[in-house]
Amino acid sequence: MDEVKSFLKEFNEVIRECGKFCYMSRGKEFQQEAVKKLMTLKRKAMSLKEKMIKVENEDLANTMLSLENLIDAMINELKMWIALKEDKPNEAWDFLINAQSAVRTAAQAHEIAINLNAEGYGNKLHLLEKLLFPPQIFFSPGFVIKKAECSICGKEYGECEHVVGKAYMGKICYKIIKEVELREISIVEYPADKHARALQFTDDKGVTRDFMTWRRIEKDE
Repeated sequence: MDEVKSFLKEFNEVIRECGKFCYMSRGKEFQQEAVKKLMTLKRKAMSLKEKMIKVENEDLANTMLSLENLIDAMINELKMWIALKEDKPNEAWDFLINAQSAVRTAAQAHEIAINLNAEGYGNKLHLLEKLLFPPQIFFSPGFVIKKAECSICGKEYGECEHVVGKAYMGKICYKIIKEVELREISIVEYPADKHARALQFTDDKGVTRDFMTWRRIEKDE
């Protein structure tokens, strides 16, 4: 449809322009302005996605979902740079992980992400994780899901044809866990959720420190 083609042209222009500020050396004020431009673009993507859902054009609805997430990824990357400049490394980490997740969702939603080099962008975000942050200690829960619903149709998952991670009419399918039995919490190198990590530790001298900054944490904190 013409609306989608027009949006894709705008998408490429805005992404190219805002991408100029995805560097540590760029001024924070320019990065903040880029976030505003991308937020406006994201709202347009969401609105157009809803239009495609209403006319039941699944391919274009999923296309817009993919573009929406690519926009969200750059928003989060820019917010990461801003947070680092504001001496908020823990927030910066969360923004980076959100960006990585958005790129994966974009790739799951539609093949247009491949054409727009989502894989290359994902690789860049992975390198930023390794270059900007110290190695993290991650946690992963071990549990048994006793009951889960499909996010698409609401039926018990497994009793419908929807598959987790696949896009359906502008939405990604996932399990809504209703009943779960927790078995264990493990320390892992490659977690499913990189937000689940150690925030502080106690060193061999009994000093409690922030894991990201190494700063001492007083007991009353």
